[in-house]
Amino acid sequence: MARRLSGLLIAALGIATARYSMAGEPAVTPYGKISAQTPAQLRVFSFLVGKWQGGGKTRLADGTYAHFDGVTWIGRYVLDGTAIADEFHASTPDGKPYLGISLRQFDARHGTWTIEYLNVSNSFLRRQVNSQSGSVKSDGGTVVVIAEDGPTRIRESYRLADKDHFTYSTELSKDAGRSWDPVSIEIAMNRVE
Repeated sequence: MARRLSGLLIAALGIATARYSMAGEPAVTPYGKISAQTPAQLRVFSFLVGKWQGGGKTRLADGTYAHFDGVTWIGRYVLDGTAIADEFHASTPDGKPYLGISLRQFDARHGTWTIEYLNVSNSFLRRQVNSQSGSVKSDGGTVVVIAEDGPTRIRESYRLADKDHFTYSTELSKDAGRSWDPVSIEIAMNRVE
């Protein structure tokens, strides 16, 4: 009975999804599709769209680094192709599963970014960039996101080696960016899809 009910539910969801999909567009895709109306600035993060795997190091409280593998990063166009959501799957140094999701969108009318990070594993949302604080800068080979919270700054750097490889790192400043602590996290990612 449970198997039959499950099959009916899946079929009903499939019919509902197909019925309400956008004309000419599939209702389900692995990575979405960018909208023709999306501001060009969003393409700064388009390299994230797809599936990536890698590993790296994270700085522990005692100043040493723990090395890790098994990171999966999956990026998708969302919200009718006007934003990018990227998932970060990993294990914490103590072996617990970790999931974080970044949401990235550019508002062309106001010329501002909105980037937020949803830490699913620890149940909080961190505003990174919005019209009042933070920044996104790109020089073609590197994208830098700086989040501001009072005198605290978090600098995330994405260094693009080529279309199939990038390195991600984070650094922390407690004095409004005048000085930066050593790298907190550094991860080398390889495209798998």
